[in-house]
Amino acid sequence: MFFDNASSKIGILNTSICSMNIGDFIIMDSAYKQISKLFPQSQKVHFPTHERITRVGMKRQKEISANILCGTNCLNSSMLLHRQWNVDLYNAFFMKEVITLGVGWTNYQDKPGSYTSFLLRHILSKTHMHSVRDSYTEKLLKSAGITNIVNTACATMWDLTEDHCAQIVPKKSKDVIFTLTDYRKDYAKDLILIEALKKSYDDVYFWVQGSQDYEYFQSFGCLINGIKVIPANLSDFDYVLENVPSIDYVGTRLHAGIRALQKLRRSIIISVDNRAEEKRKDFNLHVIPRDLCVDEYVSIFNEEHDTNISLPLKSIELWKSQFE
Repeated sequence: MFFDNASSKIGILNTSICSMNIGDFIIMDSAYKQISKLFPQSQKVHFPTHERITRVGMKRQKEISANILCGTNCLNSSMLLHRQWNVDLYNAFFMKEVITLGVGWTNYQDKPGSYTSFLLRHILSKTHMHSVRDSYTEKLLKSAGITNIVNTACATMWDLTEDHCAQIVPKKSKDVIFTLTDYRKDYAKDLILIEALKKSYDDVYFWVQGSQDYEYFQSFGCLINGIKVIPANLSDFDYVLENVPSIDYVGTRLHAGIRALQKLRRSIIISVDNRAEEKRKDFNLHVIPRDLCVDEYVSIFNEEHDTNISLPLKSIELWKSQFE
């Protein structure tokens, strides 16, 4: 049972702590906004997900009512070996129950193994509804024996309402800010993308979202001459989105694209993994394939396209209503 008052405490499993991917900060910004609306009076106690909760954290776990795990691709089919969410059976034994908010599955994988299924069944709440970011994650969690699930999309998308999206200009802007992905490198394909961007836009900005994005960007040599580099801070990305008069987002970083939509900028996301592709299928996010030629990119950039996000509003309200 959740109580929202000055003496209540909720654990926030914060995926941005110790993260070198600014996408996690975009997720947490939106997740924390939603949690603060649901529990305005409760104290929020933050715990890391990229490293294990240790002695002091375990002491704090005794004082909270439950944990909310905030987004990102923290689940996978072999959590004994791959710990995007760094939790094991020892941690799970001492932690209060976990309720998920917009969590996702890492890559397309086989069904979860016995260890992962046992761990998730033990640590995830059996009485509360869990929120996942797409139907693929819902399918994999159900195969682990967890059925109290609703597909709500990621919390970063919850404010992309019909009225909000109607304010996003469908025509190509004068300038563009783009991203690359350090752990999904494809030099030949990304070279074509950069060529197409320089051919299509007046000013081209590159935002460094991940820890090795800038080094990868530099590998393109003279092709990047004239491109303006934006540092690896969310505030710097926001500043460009909010202050450059006419700018689009294009790139392989999913949450950079969603952040652009939050800031009322036209966004074209290039699919490099299951996350963007599943959001395209479920919610009509504007996602395009990566294997295009320069002319195909240029043609897409010049097309008008309305932003029509299909939000699962009933599922979002169902997840929220359990805390009323």
